[in-house]
Amino acid sequence: MLRARQPAGAVFALGWVMAELFDPRRRANVTVDTPPFNPDIQLPLVADLEPDPKLVFLAAELSELLHWFPHLRRSLRAVTVQTDKKKPALSAENLAAAEAAAGAGEPAWPADDVAHAEAAAIAVAEAAFSETHFLTALAGLHQAILDGFADDPERLSAYQLGLSLSDLVWLPYIAAPGQDTPDSRPGALLGLFGRPHLAMVQTLLSGAGAQLPSGAGTMVSRSLENWANWIDVNSARIKSADPAAWGPGADAVLQALRVQGRVWRSVLIADPAVAVQPGMGAWIQAGSSIVRAAREVGGVIVRRFWPLVVLGLVTLGGLLYLVISSLSGAAETWASLATVAAVLGSGGWGLSNGVSSSLGGVGYEIWNAAKLDAAAWSITWLPALTGSMTERVKLERRGVAMPQLRKNLDVLPLRKTPELPQRP
Repeated sequence: MLRARQPAGAVFALGWVMAELFDPRRRANVTVDTPPFNPDIQLPLVADLEPDPKLVFLAAELSELLHWFPHLRRSLRAVTVQTDKKKPALSAENLAAAEAAAGAGEPAWPADDVAHAEAAAIAVAEAAFSETHFLTALAGLHQAILDGFADDPERLSAYQLGLSLSDLVWLPYIAAPGQDTPDSRPGALLGLFGRPHLAMVQTLLSGAGAQLPSGAGTMVSRSLENWANWIDVNSARIKSADPAAWGPGADAVLQALRVQGRVWRSVLIADPAVAVQPGMGAWIQAGSSIVRAAREVGGVIVRRFWPLVVLGLVTLGGLLYLVISSLSGAAETWASLATVAAVLGSGGWGLSNGVSSSLGGVGYEIWNAAKLDAAAWSITWLPALTGSMTERVKLERRGVAMPQLRKNLDVLPLRKTPELPQRP
């Protein structure tokens, strides 16, 4: 009897699905599993769907997400009118595939079903799907969503975050020869992880607020920083001497980015299939970050306040010299040294207590930062590339862990990125 409440992450998922629907390349099957998907013996996952079935699936997902916003139903109808035209054709294709698999034996389907499929194919031919009309309707729905969320900053940020994060993952690609575009150059990937664009994505993550699962935005934000640092250090692998040409490791980087995008999406929609509890490796990396931060803080203190440190050491040395030189006899010398040590010890104890009490809150914040770092590493999927010692040192300074490679499993020859359909 209670009205269901919109789940956290629904508006972000809406933006992600809209971005997938609007770009034909994101609807293409770019699965790089080894062995590849075999439609004769396997039922497809969502990532394995061909463009037309995936379009129908995404339209169904869009309808489910817009269930929470009835005022957008009219704009949604213009989109589903086009996607519904794909369904009869898909049914006919499935039936034809089943008949072909049955071979010369008995028909796999009754004659009535075959006749129905033929009639459906004729209906599709009479009312064909129009990509242009579909994209026009989708652009109208997008404008209606922006207008509907204009008075709700959190929903507006979450929706734009879905669009931006999908662009971050899918815009860079390696084009086929003769199909070079600005998005197919290394500069597109480097620009998306540059400071200006990354700051915009971080702002949307912060602005989404309660529209995202609790803590998910902070984890993804830290994971984005890990990726930005990794790409900055490994930029030579991504681009070659020619600014318009990709480097030898670019394909592996883009494939890992696609996988990372699915992980980010699952975290931001609270997918129960994705665990966000850090593993032991994530905690080790977080512990390394704490040690590195303490070392850097100590170094900063020494560099900034070295005159006071030197003055204290000189004063202590002079005091000890006076004690030793002015007293005679071993008993008096040791007694004086014990007195000096007691005074310094009591003073140091009081000073350490004061420092400990003042830094107690800082230690608590450092522990919280370590937990966040561990959670971020548990959802970070970096490319499986071997690195040189120089690259490892640079990444270590930035707190980025090189992914652990299983040489007999991870380092495999990657398939070429398939030629993706272009916008009409």
